[in-house]
Amino acid sequence: MDDCLSAYQVPARWIEDAGHRVAGPSREVSLACPADVDGWVTEIQEPIERA
Repeated sequence: MDDCLSAYQVPARWIEDAGHRVAGPSREVSLACPADVDGWVTEIQEPIERA
């Protein structure tokens, strides 16, 4: 769970480097939520458009 910030920074860097920009609010989809938070799997979805 300590890696949450980098989970957003990596795609944000790609979006900018690829000549895109964010086109709306992001959302998180929880795919697996076991009792141990280290096992959580979350998909981050970010709508984009060409800059």
